[in-house]
Amino acid sequence: MRKSIGTILFLVVLFLSFIPVIMGEYRNNLNDNYEAVTVILDAGHGGKDGGASSESGIIEKEVVLSVTKKVEDYLKMQGINVVLTRDGDYDLASPEAKKRKTEDLSKRVQIMNGQENGIVVSIHANAITNSSWSGAQTFYDPKKIENKQLATAIMNSMKNNLQTTTREAKAISSLFILKNSNVPSTLVEIGFLSNPDEAEKLNTDSYQDQIAYAIYEGILYYFDNPDMEVE
Repeated sequence: MRKSIGTILFLVVLFLSFIPVIMGEYRNNLNDNYEAVTVILDAGHGGKDGGASSESGIIEKEVVLSVTKKVEDYLKMQGINVVLTRDGDYDLASPEAKKRKTEDLSKRVQIMNGQENGIVVSIHANAITNSSWSGAQTFYDPKKIENKQLATAIMNSMKNNLQTTTREAKAISSLFILKNSNVPSTLVEIGFLSNPDEAEKLNTDSYQDQIAYAIYEGILYYFDNPDMEVE
């Protein structure tokens, strides 16, 4: 009986000793896979172009840059290469540009299309005349199934993590960034600055972190499920 107990204890200890090795190898394999890809994070607007704003003065360009940098931090913890189209309060147009918005968007697309094995997540905040609308939503150009897969993965993650939206990923063919990107791309509207309550939430560090984590989880799901089915 004592020999049986001793044998069982030995096997349990032996099994437990292998768990860190197995898990470490699993994480390394994940990191190896992630190291082969690049995530281009595009914080909308910047510089003279503030984007949307709330009645209380919360400005889109500031909120989305903060969220973008948080997403960057999460991705880098997984060893993922990240490229930001902007990391400060500026746009990408040259000082002498006559059509600043057009040049700004064109240069963003150049950055996006210049990355191998890249995906694009463009981050914005919404605003409309109806102040009752709220909730995050993703958009994609329907020309590629990968666009819909990426948008759906992030949308599902935001619904699960934020519990503040019931929206679905939506196809749209008129957005310059999405239409001209050659790599899988989605645009994320993180909420409505025109909704006073949501605007105040969007301006808090804690909610920005929740949004960033939801986007990050959606990106990982997209990478981990290349054959994900979308309706």
